[in-house]
Amino acid sequence: MAKELSTQAKWKPWKGVLLFVIAFAWLIIGSMLSFFIGTYSTLVIQLGFLAIAIAACLINKTPLKEVFPIKKITVRDFFGTLLMWIGALPLGLLSALIVGKFMPKTFENVTAGLTEMTTSIVVVGFIAAVICPPICEEAIMRGAILSNFRSIKKDWVIVLIIAVMFGILHTDSVRFINTSLMGGCLAYLVVKRNNILLPAMFHFINNFVTIGISTIASVTAQQAGQSQSAAEVTAAAVDAVPGMMIAAFLCPLFLVLGIHLIKRQNEISEGKEKSGIKLGAKIGISVIPCALLLAGGIILQTMAAAH
Repeated sequence: MAKELSTQAKWKPWKGVLLFVIAFAWLIIGSMLSFFIGTYSTLVIQLGFLAIAIAACLINKTPLKEVFPIKKITVRDFFGTLLMWIGALPLGLLSALIVGKFMPKTFENVTAGLTEMTTSIVVVGFIAAVICPPICEEAIMRGAILSNFRSIKKDWVIVLIIAVMFGILHTDSVRFINTSLMGGCLAYLVVKRNNILLPAMFHFINNFVTIGISTIASVTAQQAGQSQSAAEVTAAAVDAVPGMMIAAFLCPLFLVLGIHLIKRQNEISEGKEKSGIKLGAKIGISVIPCALLLAGGIILQTMAAAH
């Protein structure tokens, strides 16, 4: 069960929903500011999230160290978090590509938006998209908002709620499954280890790899005169579904291993290390989706080649 706060009575689920609505409203307001301050609006939105999270702590008279718990990251924590990210990222990208196949215009709009962001003011964009979210989004989502649900007895319910909220917060139908999956992993880390540094590390690695490298690639391509249009990027992405399925076929296994490391550490600290399904059984179960991804990717790739 998620660790409760010393003032948990003041942190209630309905307040968590209200706090999310406030954060979402701020997101909309901040987005409107883009007409006046451009790229800086993303930075303002992120800092606003942090301010809202801190304000919630002050209103509920709860020490910041409880809402944003910081602990030493153990070797097990590190590798558990890393394995969860390695497992979640390709699956999330695959889900976006599949949705994009059925919603090509929406996917193209998302691609155009990301391209515009990565080719704008590079330093400011990098800080706003890579540095700030692991701090500010974690503070509001896995810190203040999640704290309102800590009294719920079932951990999976907390994880599911935060996952859906995180998906909605990104206001992107193409990447909804992707962001929800990431949000669920981030919430799981806090619920099990009560250490906000773990989701912050996960979030930073994810954004650095996906956005940071995209920024560098976009700028490099632009300088070389080889930049692609959003439509060209969309077409290439949709065609990449079979290849991504093959590349992601081990991801369910990585997720199982990562979750096991994080969960088992939690069970050890609570004296419950012998409970639950054994690792061997978990690995055996994960083989099924692994095989389906690999076989599906190979079949789709073969069919595409035949045409």
